[in-house]
Amino acid sequence: MEAFYYARDPHAALRELRRVLRPGGTFFCAVNYYEENVHSHHWQEDIAIEMTRWSRPEYRDAFRDAGFHVATQDNVPDRETEIPPADVFPTDDWERREAMVERYRELGTLLTVGVVP
Repeated sequence: MEAFYYARDPHAALRELRRVLRPGGTFFCAVNYYEENVHSHHWQEDIAIEMTRWSRPEYRDAFRDAGFHVATQDNVPDRETEIPPADVFPTDDWERREAMVERYRELGTLLTVGVVP
């Protein structure tokens, strides 16, 4: 998890994954840095390595272009991160509780599952 968007050439990485997996082999790609998650957009500013930020449709298209069948794609909520009550906001990291709820409970992790036909 949280490694795919560091690939120098993510399209080539998907093609290589497709090449080495047998028919029926499955690649589970879980990322928190993706276009729809506006709360992650600033991450690139904090790291010297170029990161790829794709949207949900771009992930699906890239998987298909590499030869995967996209079995499923969904947002997996983070239920472990504690979200404080509204009266403690703003915090050091969050201006509004609603933004924190959106980030962890609604957007969460984007999971794209590709299967080799």
